[in-house]
Order: sequence, then structure tokens, then C-alpha cells
Amino acid sequence: MGVQELLIWWADPSAASLYGVEHLSADDALRAPAIRSGKAQRDWQVSRALLQHGRAARPGPGATSLSHSSGHALLATAPPGWKVGVDLEATRPRNVDGLAQWVCSRAERDLLASLPEEARLLRFYQLWTLKEAFIKAAGLDFPADMASVGLNPMSTGLALRPPAGRWSACSYRAGAGWMASVVWQAPDASARGPMEPAWHGAAGCALPEVELAGQWRTDSA
Repeated sequence: MGVQELLIWWADPSAASLYGVEHLSADDALRAPAIRSGKAQRDWQVSRALLQHGRAARPGPGATSLSHSSGHALLATAPPGWKVGVDLEATRPRNVDGLAQWVCSRAERDLLASLPEEARLLRFYQLWTLKEAFIKAAGLDFPADMASVGLNPMSTGLALRPPAGRWSACSYRAGAGWMASVVWQAPDASARGPMEPAWHGAAGCALPEVELAGQWRTDSA
């Protein structure tokens, strides 16, 4: 199996029109009544409509990871036996220095401090989405393990700092205001080729322009 079997599905707020409680899993059906705010309901509806689309497009067993932010959502789907994690964030202004103290290693904080404001914000979101994706894929603790994974600045560039094992990762700019990262671990080393995951618009949503912002792999356990 190749990396081309790892897919990323995108949904925007229009996907909420396809939401139906009758399609929820048993666990989600129990959670749905507790979601009350308008923003939370929109995110819930978009992400669950996306999940429904992904299950219909890729029926049967497999690995999945879901993320939502500001009315948009991403779903990563992978073959059985894989580990996969995805995270999507709107690149709105944040207190980067304060958050970095909480979730970044010292080397990552030094890297962020060396950058001009706009580049610092984008690099922070790249780090954040990679960390969140690893939390999901590897079953790490949030927020305790955020600083233990991410990127290591090297003289040759940025190296992936994953959990134990062989991992691959990609980061993307999606449209004008989004950063996304996906990480994965395949059970067979032959499945870890250099190809990127394939992106698709889901549930009738148009896929924005997607630009690769980083690509990494580790070759040793």
C-alpha cells in the first residue's frame, strides 16, 4: 500500500446543510445534545457531515482522524493498521510567545523568536498543528506531551521530532487563512514512499488552493 491511499478531505461551512442526527455514531449521538453554542454547533455539524462523507467514500475498516476550526474541517483516512493524525487551524493572531512557553521546546521557542512577526505566526501554527496531529495519531497526552514532539531546527533545515517509531508528516497552507498538518505511520516500511497524501473537497465543498509548507520522514525506530 502506498501513501496515495492516505487521503485528506476538506469541508467548509456549507457542509452543515448535509448534517443529520440519524447518521451519527452511537457515541456522537450521546454527545450531540450537550453542544449548545452556535459556533460549536456549526463546527459539530460541518465535521460530522464530513465524517459521514468520508465513511461513505471509504467504507470498511481503516484509520481516521478529524479536526475542525472556525466552521471548517479536515478528515484524514488511511488503510487498516495505519496510525494517522490531522489538525487544522485558522491562522488568526495569537499570543505566540505565551503559547510557545506552554507547548514548544526551547529550540522551537528560539526559532520562533528569531522570526519576523508574520513568519513567526505561520511557523507557530505549523508547529501547533504538527503537535496536535501527533497527539491524536500516537495517543499522547494533551497538553502534557505537546512540547515533546514537533520540529528540531538543524543546520540543514527543520527535522521532524516525532514520538518513537518511523513517522512521516506534511504541513500545508490551505487557502489564505489556514494551516494544516497530517502525520502517519504505516505498518509496512514499503508504504512510506515520498508521495504526499491526496486532498479532496468533500460534501460538495470546493477545495481551496493547497500549498505544501513542509514534508518530513524518519527512517529509524
